[in-house]
Amino acid sequence: MRILAARFGDETAAQKVVALLRRRLDLGATDLSVAPLGGVDQPPGPASLLAGRFVDPRVSEVREIIRQAGGEIVADLDEGWTRPRAQGERSGARWNGLPSVGSARGRTS
Repeated sequence: MRILAARFGDETAAQKVVALLRRRLDLGATDLSVAPLGGVDQPPGPASLLAGRFVDPRVSEVREIIRQAGGEIVADLDEGWTRPRAQGERSGARWNGLPSVGSARGRTS
C-alpha cells in the first residue's frame, strides 16, 4: 500500500476527487480524507489536503486523477513508514522491521 497526499487550491476540488476515487477504487471510509491545509511554508489562500492509502497497482491512476483535477502530490510513501516503531529497543530502534542506521544489527562490518 502507498500513502499519497495532495494539495488542492480549494476543498470543493478535493472533495470531487474523493468522490471519484471512492467510486472507482471501492475505498473504505477510512482510506481517504480531506482536511484544511495551512502553514508558513504554504502559498497564501485557502487550501485543502487530500490524503489516502492506495494499493500499489492503482497509484499511477490515482496520481493522474489528482493531476487532472488540479491537485499537486506533496507526499508519496510506503504505508510501512507510517507505523509506530517497535517497543523496547532504544539505541537500536527498529522501524517496520528494518534496523536503524548504526544499530548493531544494521552494521555490515
